[in-house]
This record gives sequence, structure tokens and C-alpha cells, in this order.
Amino acid sequence: MSSISPGGIFMEHILENFKEEYDSIIQRRIYHNEVVRSANNPILFVFLGDGVKEAYEYIESSIRHKWDNGEGIAFINITSDNVEHKDDSFNFQFDFKDKKSLRKNIWEKFYSDRKELENLNKKIKMLRDKILSSGNLFNSFENISISVVTASDDPLSILVPEVTLLIRKKMLEVFKTGTLDLYVLVKEKNMEDEFFSRALSVSFFREIEYMQSEGFKFDEKIDVYGENRELSVSFSGAVFYMTYVLEEKNEKGIIPEGSMVNNYEIIAYLNLIKNRSVSIDSFANAENQHYDNARFKANILREDSLNRYVTAGLSKVKRPGGAICITVLKAFYERIVEKLNELSMKKVEFITEILKIDESGLNSKVDDILPKHISIMDMKGIMMSPVSKVEGFTLKQIEEKLYGNRCKNFFRENFIIPSKNNLEAINIEAQIKALVKGNITDNTKLGLYCALNWTGEEGPTVKYLRDKIKFIDRIIDNIKNEINSLYESRFIEGFSLKNFFIKGKGIKEAKTKIFKDIYERKLEILRLNISKNIIKQYENILLKIHGEVSEEAKNLLYIGETIKSYEDSIIKNEDDYASQNVKVYYKNVVKNILDNLEKSYGEAFYLEGNYIGNLSVLLREGREKVLEKIIPFCNKYIFTEDEFKLSFEEEFNKRANISLSDYNLKVLSREELYRRLYNILEDNSALKSHIMNYDVKGYQEKYFFGDYSSDFIKYAFDFDRKTRNYKIGYIHEIKSSGIEKLNLMGGFGAKDIIYVKSSIEFYNYCLENEYLLHGIDINLLPHII
Repeated sequence: MSSISPGGIFMEHILENFKEEYDSIIQRRIYHNEVVRSANNPILFVFLGDGVKEAYEYIESSIRHKWDNGEGIAFINITSDNVEHKDDSFNFQFDFKDKKSLRKNIWEKFYSDRKELENLNKKIKMLRDKILSSGNLFNSFENISISVVTASDDPLSILVPEVTLLIRKKMLEVFKTGTLDLYVLVKEKNMEDEFFSRALSVSFFREIEYMQSEGFKFDEKIDVYGENRELSVSFSGAVFYMTYVLEEKNEKGIIPEGSMVNNYEIIAYLNLIKNRSVSIDSFANAENQHYDNARFKANILREDSLNRYVTAGLSKVKRPGGAICITVLKAFYERIVEKLNELSMKKVEFITEILKIDESGLNSKVDDILPKHISIMDMKGIMMSPVSKVEGFTLKQIEEKLYGNRCKNFFRENFIIPSKNNLEAINIEAQIKALVKGNITDNTKLGLYCALNWTGEEGPTVKYLRDKIKFIDRIIDNIKNEINSLYESRFIEGFSLKNFFIKGKGIKEAKTKIFKDIYERKLEILRLNISKNIIKQYENILLKIHGEVSEEAKNLLYIGETIKSYEDSIIKNEDDYASQNVKVYYKNVVKNILDNLEKSYGEAFYLEGNYIGNLSVLLREGREKVLEKIIPFCNKYIFTEDEFKLSFEEEFNKRANISLSDYNLKVLSREELYRRLYNILEDNSALKSHIMNYDVKGYQEKYFFGDYSSDFIKYAFDFDRKTRNYKIGYIHEIKSSGIEKLNLMGGFGAKDIIYVKSSIEFYNYCLENEYLLHGIDINLLPHII
């Protein structure tokens, strides 16, 4: 992001908001028939430690937005961060300095700081009251599900039994039953101190083995009310019904992109399938069975006393909504720019008339510059020298004899100098800029690209002006030649009987020739030179305007590049197969929609003021203003079309099977299409634990989330049922947005987790070097191996 200008960052923010709006608002038109996800009974998420802050934020936001009764789901985030004014956060401060005694110090501080313990009790009671006030959001209010989430290497994990059992006691004061599950997140990438992190993880897994054993006993006075009033929290037996391990590394030993976020999603999905309302619609197929927590638990138990863990994998194939909406925006924006370019393709006569540099416009300007209250014939009043005879002399000689330099001076003083002064007094640049702004850039039917293309070096206007100057130069040369010829011609007095008797008639004729034939032509040259001067100024000013307009045009180009760059990044993050052909397909969709709209509303109607308006005017307020105008247009006139109301499967089929010869795209059979989709779901739902497979016989169940009326769900369900030996089911949801697959596997022990097994030597080293890794007597803790 550092290479992007502040304006670019702000535009990306607008695009990000637009993408989110499309998913959450616009697509409701498509998904209005979907079954909204809902929990059957209350759920409380307990996030313990700084290492699960991101998990807390993601899961809380996801459930609030995606579950119908998400507002009733409760969260508590217990962290060492100083979080203020958060109803669902509790701040637990401790000293990080001494790693050797860090975990034990936390454990001891929990018991010794009675005021802090009293505050924690108050926070839990507040949370309980909040849950009670949300009772109307749930079908059942007898049981509460408590999900504890922590990181294996988080120092605060040492408090899992204390915090969990305290919360359990408080909740069972108002609920009939409660189910407790533990979710352990294991992170390996970019660890600050891998050695210590691994040692802490093994410490916690040993403690899990203890608190999950039948011999576990807990009896501590941590139910604190203040004023020295304290009650015991007592418990015996395994604390958690299920213990889940979700690693950053998957079963293949690799760390997929966005792996931890995927783990957070898995936690939300697991809580959904265990606590969702089950209706008769869920059994559209007689062989489908809903998820049964007790059955799964029974199938993962082994004869030994070791705790048995569960892991999971989750994959999604969904409509690439973000890619679609940004691609549509880009296609529409490109159409606008293309249309602006088309509008600039005008005949030169139209352009010169708009800019007032056609013949009529130039003549009008020249007339304004020439002096208005004098004419050539006023030269007749110039004083003459006495001359008796003019016949036989050239006109040049006659002018000199009659007037000397007086005619030249008169013409200069009364025509040339006033014209020059008038020309200098006129602000031609301001006039032209006002013309370009008023008649072109601010004109919605013309606009910025007309100004750009008409003012450039290679544009029609500058070529016209340069041709005009060449034409004027030729005319001036011709007139000058005529004047020279006339000056050099010898004057011959016209003969008539009348002239014979009139004295000085020849001189009168010569004067008339000098004024009409010579100085009228000189006046025409002056007019042409003024025109030439104006034209040269026009050329320079237009080229200057072109530079200014080019900067505005660069803004339009920059907007297009920003949209394209954002589109590329969105598509890159989407599944390659699920988002294939998005650009090609939706560019064609937008073209067809706009073609039909233009038939109804008129060509380029979207550039009119009551739609998008003038881009040049918008750019003066900032590039983001352009986006803020074209996005609502897309929402109102494009996304409301039928092409954007297709179900996931219909849309995917049409887009995947697009067969345009220009793109050499292969048309897939439905069988091929579904098989590829199936493989994507299967490959991406790899289990999120790297375990020793040769020593584990895990129990597996897999579930699809989707509408069983979907042909693909039927295909996938039948394919798995015929070719696999694990339980397969589907969570029936009327969905148009996509399909998800949840893969569950349980029955392995801590010793089977490669990360744990390979970390034991770090743990042993710490013990040998007097690290205090546990609060309770270490002899109570079972060995992992």
C-alpha cells in the first residue's frame, strides 16, 4: 500500500465498502429465500489469551452478521491488553519480563489478586444477565453451550480450568444444563520465540490431559462476591465434552494461505452444526442424518485413558461476489470512457463552431479589434502637396508626390496601432478557457475527452488552425503581390470630353486608386494578420489547455487503473476455478444491459446530470467523487437485472460454460463441471492437524452445507456415499450463494500430533533449566508419551 497515493488508498476504501455492500445488501435480492442460520440455544464463546484476539474479532463479527440470532450469542475476551469500554472484554494484567516463571506467576496472581477475581466474577454475571435478556431469540433456553478458545502457546492458557469452571458454575445457576468444548489453536508461522512457544504448548497439552482425565478434581474458592464472601467452585471428571485442535498447518504438512482465518471459520461452523435448529426439511433425502454430537463422541473414544482430540477442515465454493461487483464496476467505467471517446469524434466544422474559430467566429473577433469609427475613405482628408500632373507616373510615385509618408502614417496611426492595442487588451486565453469549460468540459454531451482530443498536438483543431495560417499566408502573399503590381503600374488618365473641361480630374482618379486599390488591400492584410495572430494565440492556448486537461484525463485513467488493480487482487484471492471467466462473462453482460438501457433512455444517458453527471465537474471535487456516482448507478440500473438474480449453480454454469471463439474457452459437460467443483471442495477441506497417520485410525464425518434441491449437492452427496466409507451428510439450507463442506475427524491423541511430539524436547529442556511452567503439582500431570 505504500506505493499508492493517499487518494488511491481512499478509492480502495470506497471499493472495499462497495464490495461488502454488494455481498450484504445487493445480493439480498438473490438470497432473499435463503434459510438464515440460527442457533437453537444460547452459546457463550470464551476467548482466553492475547493469542486469540484475532479469532475473537473474526468469529464475533462473522456470527453477528451471518446468524439470524447472532446478536444473542455471547462473547467474553480475557486478555492482557488494556481494553477499555468493552462489555465483552476483561483485562488481566501480568508481568511478561521473566519467561522462566511467567506461567506460574499468572496462575498465582489469579488466586492472590482477590479484587481482580471479584471483577472477573462481576463481568461473568453481567454477561449472564445479557444472555438472559436475549432468551426470546432462541427456540430452547434450557441448555447453554460454552466454547473456550485459546492458543496452545498462550501463557494465559494455564487458567483454562479455573476460568472455564467458574463460568460453568455461574451459568448453571440459571441454565439446566451446559456443554463445554475446548478449541486449541496451534500457530507455527512467524513465531517470535519458537523455542519458548513450543515449550508452552507442551505444557498446556499436558494440562489438557489432566483436566480431561476421570481423576481430575477441582475445588477452589474463586466464586468471589466481595466483602470477604467467597464460595467454592467444585468439579470432578473431564472438564470438556470435546477438545478440538486446529493447527495452522494442515494434514498435508503445509500452511495454506489464510489458514488461521479458516480455523476461525471452522470454530463458527462447528458451533453451528452442534447447536442449530433441525427441521423436517433437513431430511429431504431419507439417507441423510443430521450431526449428532453424542454419536460422534462415542465413535472417537478408545479403550485407553488418553484424551481423544477432534480436528476439522472447511472449504467453500461460493459466488465470487467481490470479483463480480468490481468487474461490473470496471466494465461500466470502461464503457463511460469509451463513450466519452466516441463523443469526441466530431467533424472539424462542429469543433470550430463550438470554439468560435470558424470563419464567422474569426471575422467577429477581427471586427471587434479593428477601429470602428474610421474608414479608408477618411484618408481623403489627408493634406496633399500641390501637383499639376500625375499621368505617366506610377501609383507609388504619385502617392509620394501627393502625400509623402502621410498616408502610411495615417494608416499606421489610425488602423495598425489601435488594432494592436485592442488585440493586446483582449484576454483571449480567458475567453478560450471559458469556451472550453462552458461549451465542452461542462457539457454532459461532450465532456473531458472532447476537450482532450480537440486540443492536442495531433488533434483536429490544432491541424485546422495550422492549415488556416498557411491559407492566410498564401492570401497575404497574393494581396501583397497585387499591391506591388498596382504600385508599379503607370497611371493613365481616363479620357472623356467631360474630363477635358474639368481641371484636376486625373489627380482625383489617382487618389481614389490609391485609397481603394492600395489601402483597402492593406486593410485586408491587416485583417488577415489580426486573424493570424488570434489563431496563433488560439493554438498556444489550446495546447496549454491540453496539458491541463491531460492532467484531468490522467485522473480518469488512474481511476480505471485503481479499479482494475483492485479487481485483479480480488480475483487473485478467489478460488481460480470458481471465479473463472468472471472478467469475460460480466463484461459481456454489462455491455448487453447498457445497450438495452440506451435503447430506452438514449445514447450515453448515464452521463446526464440526473444520473452520473459530468465527470470533469466531479473530478474537481476529487477522484473518489466519480466512484461515489457510478457505484449507485450500478446498484440501481445494472445489479437489478435478471442476470444478477441467478442462483449460485445457474450463474456458475453460465459463466463456466461461456463459449466465445475469441477466447478459445472449452465448454465443460455438467459432469466435468461438478467433478471439478467436488474436487475443489474436497482438496480445500483438508484437516487442520498434522498428525502421525500411520498410528491413527480416526473416525470421520463430512457435511455439505447447501440446498438439497441443487443438482450439485445431489451429485456430491451421492458420489461420496458410493465411494467413501465415512459418514456423509448435508446441512439442508436453501442457498443461492454457494456450497460449503465441513470435514470432521476425531480419535487421535496429543502424542499423534507431530507439532506436540516434536516440541517435547523444548519442554524438557525448560524443566531441566528450572522454568516454572505449571501452577499445580507437575506430578499430577500425565505424560504425553
